[in-house]
Amino acid sequence: MPQEGRPAGARRPDVRWGTVAVAVLALVAAAALVATVLFALAGGRLDEPSGAAPTDAATAAALRPSTTAPDPRPTTTTAPPACDRRDELDAGVEPVPAELRARVDAALAHPGWSGLDRSVSVWVEGYGEVAAVDPDRALLPASNQKLLTAVGVHLLLDPAERFRTEVRRAGDELVLRAGGDPTLRARGAHSLQALAAEVARAGVGAVSGLRVDATVFEGATSARGWQDWQVPTYVGPMSGLVVDDNRGRTDGAYLADPALGNGAAFARALGGVGVTVPAPVVHGAADPLTPVVAAVESAPVGELTRSMLQRSDNEIAESLLRRVGDGSTDVGLARIAEALEPWCLHLRGESGDGSGLSRADHRSAREWRRVLQVALEQPWGPELRDALPVAGVSGTLAGRLGGPTTAGRVQAKTGTIIGGAALSGYATTGDGRLVVFSVVENGEPGAASRGVASIDAVVRAVVGA
Repeated sequence: MPQEGRPAGARRPDVRWGTVAVAVLALVAAAALVATVLFALAGGRLDEPSGAAPTDAATAAALRPSTTAPDPRPTTTTAPPACDRRDELDAGVEPVPAELRARVDAALAHPGWSGLDRSVSVWVEGYGEVAAVDPDRALLPASNQKLLTAVGVHLLLDPAERFRTEVRRAGDELVLRAGGDPTLRARGAHSLQALAAEVARAGVGAVSGLRVDATVFEGATSARGWQDWQVPTYVGPMSGLVVDDNRGRTDGAYLADPALGNGAAFARALGGVGVTVPAPVVHGAADPLTPVVAAVESAPVGELTRSMLQRSDNEIAESLLRRVGDGSTDVGLARIAEALEPWCLHLRGESGDGSGLSRADHRSAREWRRVLQVALEQPWGPELRDALPVAGVSGTLAGRLGGPTTAGRVQAKTGTIIGGAALSGYATTGDGRLVVFSVVENGEPGAASRGVASIDAVVRAVVGA
């Protein structure tokens, strides 16, 4: 009986040719798929008509961007996250006592804060940051800027090095080669007078001229952000040759070129010891091969830094900063900023000078406090702390915070500028805990001056009174 479905006697198709055809079609499809995927991985676009979609799930998966193969197209790479200690430095491990919290809150509500912008950050060992009022608000720090200069000096200078002022003999001329010494005086042991006497002892008589070489520092007599009225009332015009803080004269010629004016003063000092110098005194570089006939050196840089902090000395601050910068204020600031990067503080404050007179100086209390915390971890940290004025005892704090709970227990840098005040440093609580704090306030001059009492109230509250 004929098999169902096939006519009797019909010839069976040749299945071999059908199989080959199917295989060829499959190979063509596979090759097309591989080419498509390779094209996609090479960065080509696969723009399909609107609404179209792959009809095969495997093909759709192949067309999706690979999650493992790298994309060869240019991309913006993100650098590994830099170290960051900010949260660590703010954190505490113990609850803040209610009594301490109440004292701090009361101090922050002091009526003297009225009308002032303020930035407050106080950290207490164990408790963390116990006071934070606009802690990241950058304000004029006044002389707290000298803390940054001091940190930079410790990081970048040898504390034993000194500023050296020389007199060299060049033929029948003398060259006064300045070294940037901010402590040189007209008279006394460390002075132009002492230099002149040494020249005379060296057997120098009449000379044909005197040149002044003040190229150790850049020629700018002010820093970025200084205002004309500040010079010489609050700081002398800057120079590589500083005598009596460069505040002895206020005439325009001296303010424009104090080095030449100080050179003329040296010529007079030479005349006083019998060394005749014809006028005028001029600028001129010293040949390093010419012999030195007289020299004076400053105290070591470490000692000068302490003096700067204790007395809030603006001239020392600016000379130290320029020393850090090989004669340049801006280079000095850049080098300090770079040296602080490994501290992982991500500082955002701005600086214009080394003393705090500049209106380009802006930094928050929290940044000052963090810098002081990390500074204390350095090998020279205790030295920095000990160099600060002590409440009721020394420096600019000798007449301040002298009560029984604060005298001798607060070491901090004061800051006062027209329209602002600041206090940043260290303290010890009644139960022996370390305190690191910074309080900065800015405002109308009268209000800012009255705000100092509010700053002190915060310190007393934290220390325990």
